Amino acid sequence: MSRIRRKLLSLVLVVVVTLPVTGCYDRVELEGMAFVVSLGLDKGPDNTIDVTARIAVPRKLAVGPGGGGGGGGGGKDEAVSGAKPVTVRAHSIAEALNLLNTTVERRISLIHLANIAIGEALAREGIVPVLRPLVRYREFRRTTTVFIIPGNVREAYEMNKPILEQSVTRFTESVDDVGRHTGLFASKKLHEILVALETVNEDPIASVFAVNQMVKKQTKASSEQEAVSMKQEATESNLSFEPGKVVRMGGNPAEFVGTAIFQKDRLVTYLDGIDTRMLLIIRGELLRTQMDFPDPIDKGKYVGLELKHARTPVIHVDLKSNPVRVTIRQRLEGELTGVQSAIDYTREDNMNLLERSVRERLERRQETLIKQIFHEYQADPFGVFKRTRGQFATDEELHKFNLREKLKDAEVNVSVDLQIRRVGLVLTPIQEK
Repeated sequence: MSRIRRKLLSLVLVVVVTLPVTGCYDRVELEGMAFVVSLGLDKGPDNTIDVTARIAVPRKLAVGPGGGGGGGGGGKDEAVSGAKPVTVRAHSIAEALNLLNTTVERRISLIHLANIAIGEALAREGIVPVLRPLVRYREFRRTTTVFIIPGNVREAYEMNKPILEQSVTRFTESVDDVGRHTGLFASKKLHEILVALETVNEDPIASVFAVNQMVKKQTKASSEQEAVSMKQEATESNLSFEPGKVVRMGGNPAEFVGTAIFQKDRLVTYLDGIDTRMLLIIRGELLRTQMDFPDPIDKGKYVGLELKHARTPVIHVDLKSNPVRVTIRQRLEGELTGVQSAIDYTREDNMNLLERSVRERLERRQETLIKQIFHEYQADPFGVFKRTRGQFATDEELHKFNLREKLKDAEVNVSVDLQIRRVGLVLTPIQEK
């Protein structure tokens, strides 16, 4: 009996002694990790991929006279900022992350990844092959923001010079917030894109990160004469909401405007900022946005309106008709934010005229946009046909439905019910003497 007790006691001692040793054998200290905060993917030659990483570099502020322990002069960590981009070429993203450690002296980690930027050439071939390895990777999070870049990712990284934010993570969060309030681009997380890819009869969208070539030229101007010439060119250019073509001078050469449209996992076209607002209205995702409309009474002047949803859009799809008929009904609320003319829009007749004019313009623009995407690209980024699941008896019948063929000649009717409920802080316009 004593022999059995001794064996049991020995076994317990072995377990107790080895537990602390085996529990942290794979521990990695924080100071030994390199956190990738932004990952860029470009198409390389011969079926390779160029992976560009921005790695967070923690910096420490100088310690004040009071030392680190006490009052206002104590030292603290500065916000994490992205270093210069590092690019490697490999056959896969996993291989590229390993190759990054040939120049980065800490172990590469993706646990703090804030965004992924995909180059246009790669996006047009299909994004699923590059996303498959990432979503399987344990350190990768689906809450990462996805950007599509017209052109080269590395150039966009080098040209991106934020006005305020120094942290790449904070920069991404701020850009997402701005997009929700302006409606000029549709910010999407990776999870939302994956859900759209896996949902029958739905196509994904993503926001666009573009380099403004006009601002880029101004930044690189080698002489004062060149700078003056470029400013003159900007002054004479027409208004634009297209990605990379917004008419402006100064600021960040990179800009966030427009939306990338996919058919399945392939990029097919871009929408400008105005059409992006139409897209968000149709999808029922417009939080609040300010838009200018031509004054229906005083030609050449504009009226500013702040628009938002009064009710979720109602979409009906008649699959039995030939061609397929799509009917969309919307209710919007508006507030006058600016009137250039001296027209008094507090008068009922003038207000009714303005509402009718804005309503008709929104209906025409949306119908034109939907028909273009349906007929030309056979894509549905509007979330229209995903609402038809209830019209199919079985999942097999749903998968057999030939959506792309039906989109080629689909008929679309959009009706907008707009009510301008508020007129701002001034009832009557300023009158000239």
